[in-house]
Amino acid sequence: MKIFNSIIGVLSILSGVYCIFYPGLTFINSGWIVAVLLGVWGVFSIIDYAVNRKKAQKTKSEAAMGIVGLVVGILAAVISILALVTPAVRAVLDITILGVFAGWLIIDGISSIFSAIRAKGMGATLWIVSLICGIVVTLAGIYGIFHLVFIAQTIGLLIGILLMVYGIGLILSVFQKTGE
Repeated sequence: MKIFNSIIGVLSILSGVYCIFYPGLTFINSGWIVAVLLGVWGVFSIIDYAVNRKKAQKTKSEAAMGIVGLVVGILAAVISILALVTPAVRAVLDITILGVFAGWLIIDGISSIFSAIRAKGMGATLWIVSLICGIVVTLAGIYGIFHLVFIAQTIGLLIGILLMVYGIGLILSVFQKTGE
């Protein structure tokens, strides 16, 4: 599994760099990105379960999650193919993604604001940073509802950052000591 983690980690980092430099294209291709990532994750999870099931380190729920990831990846690929040939599907898919993301920003920002207020009551000193971040994220979500291009660019940047973090985590997992 270490070889798979290394390969996927390097590919994720390279993909993340690409996404950061081309956030608009990243948004346009987000369906394909999700399809490929879920498909690869699903296949590797199933392989990892099959290889390590006798060591009692892997549970059936991990294999089930791999199968679910693979199925959702295939469904995302089918929807992306439909979006290529049917402009109405593409428009609905894009607007849905943008609306869900803007709503998620608003909910996450409000949650951060409430968490900051609770942290202030517990005597934490960095609550102001969480409060400011929550306000900025909430305002970005509200702004994004009215300016969909802003949300599309933000999605592209965040996908790039998340891919890089994921890739770095996979590469670091190669160097972790296991109980072997």
